[in-house]
Amino acid sequence: MTEAAACTYETIYYTLWELAQRYGEMAQFRVIGKSHDDRMIPMLELGTGDRTVFCLSGLSGTERRMPSYLLWMAMEYCKAWECRWPLEEIYDVRQLFEDWKLCFIPVLNPDGYEIYEKDYTVIRNPVYRQMLRMQETPCREYTCNARGMDISRNFPTNYFKRRRICQQPASENETKALIRIFQEYPAKGLLSFGSSGKKIIYFRQPQSFSVNQKSYRLARHLQQRSAGFHMEKYDLEENRRDISGLSGGGSPERFFAEVCRQPSFCIETPSSQEESEKDTCRPDEYRELYTLPLEYLFSL
Repeated sequence: MTEAAACTYETIYYTLWELAQRYGEMAQFRVIGKSHDDRMIPMLELGTGDRTVFCLSGLSGTERRMPSYLLWMAMEYCKAWECRWPLEEIYDVRQLFEDWKLCFIPVLNPDGYEIYEKDYTVIRNPVYRQMLRMQETPCREYTCNARGMDISRNFPTNYFKRRRICQQPASENETKALIRIFQEYPAKGLLSFGSSGKKIIYFRQPQSFSVNQKSYRLARHLQQRSAGFHMEKYDLEENRRDISGLSGGGSPERFFAEVCRQPSFCIETPSSQEESEKDTCRPDEYRELYTLPLEYLFSL
C-alpha cells in the first residue's frame, strides 16, 4: 500500500459488494439501513462462525482515514483466506474465520462522509440541505449527519443527556441500524476505530468482574500488537456523568458495553492538524492497525 487519498463513499460501498461476490464462500454483503438522506449503510461479514466481532468507523463526517483502513483490512483478509497465507506468519485467517465472523462497517455516517467530500449541496432532501447551508460550520469541519445530529452521542446509554430539545436517544436512522445489528448477532466484541489520540480505550462495567478482567487482558494484547499506543480504561460507573470525549455518554462503544455486556474498545490514532493531511492514508499507520481484529480473535 502506498500513501493515497481516502476512498470515496462509492468506492467503499462497491468494493465491499465486490468482495462478497468474489469470496462468497466466506463473505456476505449487507445493507444494514439507510441514512436520513437515503444513503445505504454497507456492512461486510467475513467468516462462517457463530460468534461475531464488529469493526466500526466513520461515525463523523470528518473521519477520513479509518473507513479506508477498514476497507483495506477486509481486502487483505480476503486475499489471505484465498491464498491460504498466514498474516504476519501468526494469524491463520482460514481457521479463525471458521470459528468467527468479523463484521466491517466502515461508514456509519454516509451523509456526513459525502458532505466533507462534496459540500452541503450533496444532500438530496431540500429541507435538510437548506438547514445545513444556513449554519456556519464549514463542510470540512462538519461531524454530524444530514439532520444535524451527532451520531456518536445518539445511543441510549445510562445517563444519556440531551443537548438539543429534539434530540432523543436512538432518534437517528444510523443509530437504529447499528443497534439492530448489535441485537441480531451473537456479539463478542466491538472494535471502534477513530482519530483523536494514539490510545486504546477499554470499557469497564459495573458489577462484572470477569468481563472487566477479560477486557483488560484483551486491551493489553492489542496494545502490545500496536507499538506506541497507550492503554486507557473507561469506567462506566465512575464516569457515568461524563458526556465529553469520544467515550462519553451516548456513544456506541458505551452502549455496547452496557447493553451487550461484552468487551468494547475505542482504537484511536492521532488526528491530523493539517487539512491537506486529513485525506491522506498513511501506510505506516495502517500497518500498525491492520492485524488488530485478528489479534482480538486470536486472544479470545
